Amino acid sequence: MQLVHYSVAQPLIATELQCEHLVDPIGLDKTQPRLSWIVESNERNAYQVAYRILVASSLENLDTDVGDLWDTGKIQTNDTIGIMYGGSPLGSRQRCYWKVMAWNNRDEPSEWSTHASWEMGLLSKSDWHAQWIDVQPIRTPVIIEKAEYYAVDDSLRVDVTNIVQQVVDAGESPVASNEALGGDPAFGIRKRLEVHYKVEGISMHTDVAEGATANLNNTQLPYLRRSFTVEKPVRQARLYVSALGLYEPYINGDRVGDACLAPGWTDYRKRVHYQIIDVTSHLHQGRNVLGALVGPGWFAGRAGLFHARAFYGDTPALIAQLEITYKDGTTLSVVSDESWHRHDGPIVSSDIMDGETYDARAEIDNWCAISFDDSNWMSATTREEDRNLEWAPDLPVRVLEQLPAHQVTQPTPGRWVFDLGQNMVGVARISLNESPGTVITIRHAEMLNSDGTLYRDNLRGAAATDTYVCRGGGSETWSPRFTFHGFRYVELSGLSGQPSSDAVTGIVLGSDLPSSGTFSCSDERLNQLYSNIVWGLRGNYLSIPTDCPQRDERMGWMGDAQAFIPTATYIANVAPFMTKWMQDVRDAQREDGAHSDVAPVMFRLNYGTPAWADACVLVPWTIYEMYGDIRILEENIESMTRWVDWCQEHSTDLIRDRDRGNDYGDWLSIDADTSKELIGTAYFARSTDLLARSYQTIGRTDKADQYSDLFNGIRDAFVTRYVDEDGRIMNGTQTAYLLALTFDLLPEDRRNNAIEYLIDELRGRGWRLNTGFIGVGLLLPTLDNAGHPDVAYRLLMQDEFPSWLYSVKHGATTIWERWNGWTPDEGMNDPGMNSFNHYALGSCGQWLFSGVGGIRPDDPGFTRITIQPHIGGGLTWAETSFRSVCGQIATRWDIKDDKITLNVQIPANTSATIYLPTHNITSLRESGITIYQLQGAQIVQQDANMVVLKVGSGRYTFTADYRLP
Repeated sequence: MQLVHYSVAQPLIATELQCEHLVDPIGLDKTQPRLSWIVESNERNAYQVAYRILVASSLENLDTDVGDLWDTGKIQTNDTIGIMYGGSPLGSRQRCYWKVMAWNNRDEPSEWSTHASWEMGLLSKSDWHAQWIDVQPIRTPVIIEKAEYYAVDDSLRVDVTNIVQQVVDAGESPVASNEALGGDPAFGIRKRLEVHYKVEGISMHTDVAEGATANLNNTQLPYLRRSFTVEKPVRQARLYVSALGLYEPYINGDRVGDACLAPGWTDYRKRVHYQIIDVTSHLHQGRNVLGALVGPGWFAGRAGLFHARAFYGDTPALIAQLEITYKDGTTLSVVSDESWHRHDGPIVSSDIMDGETYDARAEIDNWCAISFDDSNWMSATTREEDRNLEWAPDLPVRVLEQLPAHQVTQPTPGRWVFDLGQNMVGVARISLNESPGTVITIRHAEMLNSDGTLYRDNLRGAAATDTYVCRGGGSETWSPRFTFHGFRYVELSGLSGQPSSDAVTGIVLGSDLPSSGTFSCSDERLNQLYSNIVWGLRGNYLSIPTDCPQRDERMGWMGDAQAFIPTATYIANVAPFMTKWMQDVRDAQREDGAHSDVAPVMFRLNYGTPAWADACVLVPWTIYEMYGDIRILEENIESMTRWVDWCQEHSTDLIRDRDRGNDYGDWLSIDADTSKELIGTAYFARSTDLLARSYQTIGRTDKADQYSDLFNGIRDAFVTRYVDEDGRIMNGTQTAYLLALTFDLLPEDRRNNAIEYLIDELRGRGWRLNTGFIGVGLLLPTLDNAGHPDVAYRLLMQDEFPSWLYSVKHGATTIWERWNGWTPDEGMNDPGMNSFNHYALGSCGQWLFSGVGGIRPDDPGFTRITIQPHIGGGLTWAETSFRSVCGQIATRWDIKDDKITLNVQIPANTSATIYLPTHNITSLRESGITIYQLQGAQIVQQDANMVVLKVGSGRYTFTADYRLP
């Protein structure tokens, strides 16, 4: 971190204006949106004492300082986060322009900030005039090639081809199956009828749920288009668009917008998100064409466990409303209706899990061009849909990066394997030159077998295979539109010869979350661990926080999400993403208050699982702590309350001894069996405590007192049932101690003993952890807070199984689901559950920021900060930064020649408590001067090995004598 000095003092500058955590959002549905900004200064100890906000209906008004919608006047406060709009009522489509002036602590006003804006969406159902276009494929006879029934595992197949092999017309052919071996398979075990068939020469397959009818019709997806005339010069044009499924919009032959897999995944039965795209620059006077492609996506394709297909509906649909405002103020609306036309396109089939089949021979050149004649196309049909359309409050899935292949091998004849060097999520783009009709098969995998072939057993029932039928006649480049895969390796087969290394490029997809954190240090193993954690977030934060991106699951498991959220909030700005997902969580809640294990909920699971259902409380509270976002507490407080009340009703004497849903416990722990009753009671206490604090935060002191009393009661019950007089906890597992210590469930006089018992347990295991999903994120912060960062470092730097660096040592580029997903002695673990991209065990990432880097919030939103980096682990330097809602916070420490250098950056409008380790206080300097000469600094504590200073904003360089412990 470079220290920057300024010679001329400047007043504050208000910058990075945001509305609802977004930059210039289009489509808000909140009529009192929240405004935030950052103040910057080149001076130390700078803070805001007042602000003035202007909101105008036009840039002309704003530029002349006329806030015709809202003028706050000068407001005496240092608040910059979540200022609620309080001006004139806002209506649909209204565009608002705003700017901020800030006064510094000398009461000097800043210049006006650069202007920002927001635009309202369609706030009422009556604003929608478009109809839903049905994307039902045309029924086409097919030929069944093979049908197999899978049960128990892949080793048992029953071929029923001879029973059903025939040309099928519109009708049903029953195929009976009876299970032995005790009936239905256990949770997560595959059981399905799989039918392979051909449509016009292209091989396809479909899965059939028990008791359901196989869809053996043509699944070819259509082109959709409609022409219209723009009669006057255009001032503004907005496309309001969504799908039951996935969509890709076009105007005049150009793809518009950059969102992928839109509109994303919600519980479509309760709400469907729509996006708004500014398409002004795509239109011109005269004839224009609006077009779209639509795929089944999560709505009508396979999603979740148990091979659920068409869970929300049988066929996709599109809704689109193009609103054009001419420069003279008149308007034109172009909507989806029966005036549109359709024609089968080149996407033969598409599925989130199974992949996409594309026949380039069926491409229609210039299908969305103005000059194209669609008179021989079929008319589109519409259907009635009573759907709740809402603006998507999060950033969309986008292309985040492109990865070239590092190596190409041919492990078996005709099969070429491309190594992208990084386990990623997205699709493969292929570039080739083959003859017409050549079928290229594209398969994906995270790992290789020992012979260099793809290891795909852990995909379970996900085909994860794309197929491309070449058009021929020259170079062709293609990537799928409506699917994604988790992979590092791509296999191409069907090629006529050896491909070049650039024949495959990895297209990385993920929700477009602004990066907020960085970490690096002197140990490359830790740097790789951090990279693995980041890539786990990038791949699994895709519309929802999934557990894994590759196998036939990919669901929003709430236990994984709550374990990882403290880490995620350091790495990226996840506030809009989690705001959206918490609506999914509320949608999944049962009327009696119990929560599901996943959101969106897709199938019947037992409700009320400890640590999973508790995400309804833990996630909003973490978002509040990290971003100062009170509204997320207000939006979720009723759901949180109903959950805690349900837990109380389903407990005995405040012990969660029953009705614990699927009761996963400390999932995937190693040789440890933490009491599930203890886990349930601990999380009941934690949720109750945070609920009480949430009520206190939003000003409901009566409710805060009520649930604070309940928390005290649960804590007493916990101690009575599980804790000995000397602090020893029942089971004595690492996770049992971590829950009790982290959740403040122990009397003060038993805490120290409990900490020592925890350390004894770790020592007895050779300084190796054995926690699962529940304990893993608590381990390092709890040891740190208990005064044992040295023990935290011993665990962090351990590279023998089980440990975080074990997978790093063996070449991992993402976090594994299991501590032993692969071992040199046993190879791959059980493929039934062995993801190599599963972020939960990467929850240690929080401590890389808060412990190694030493950056922690003292107040929500980091308005007050603690800087307390811990030296250890054999590291000689570490550099960490975090872009908070108040501005950039950064640290870098170096150890050299018995000296420590600590560079610190504290943003304006905040203060920090800085812990400076040294055995010689007289050696402590800041930019060459003693700390006693440091203006604005206050020594709040010192002992033989530490000096604690309170400072204001600014950049500091501290040096001191330092002896390694």
